[in-house]
Amino acid sequence: MNASEWHTLLTATDEVREIFTDLPDLERCDLFFCHIDERDVSVTLGFDTRHVPAPVLEEPGEPGRAKANAFEFFLTFTSVTDLRISGWGGNTRRSVHIDRAPSSEGIAVSVESPTEHLSFRAREAVVPRARAYLAASPPSASAPSGAVTHTDG
Repeated sequence: MNASEWHTLLTATDEVREIFTDLPDLERCDLFFCHIDERDVSVTLGFDTRHVPAPVLEEPGEPGRAKANAFEFFLTFTSVTDLRISGWGGNTRRSVHIDRAPSSEGIAVSVESPTEHLSFRAREAVVPRARAYLAASPPSASAPSGAVTHTDG
């Protein structure tokens, strides 16, 4: 699956399609958040990108005045199984792959770097939150990213 076709695996894509005409490639987004929730058996990943949807780039009637230059969105995966995680928490660039799970219904997710690994399967995925904002500067490769939070039941 193409890295920008991840939206085809979402349960509801209307919100995402209303915002984006050209969806961001997850490989070009900064994965800045990972929350594992044992109560809901879910994993939420947060992404930040400078690939801002065209309708939110400029203030209406004020050409050249940026309304937003950054966009963040979250993907929540539910009914998670086969969760594997190791070496998480460094300041590293991660490769994100979301695809149909082989030989079963659902979604297979993997996030990898030379020193980290996160993988799981999920029944469905939704976008619970997305927002455009005016950022002071672009994301830096040296900035901390990918903090993991964990919730016990």
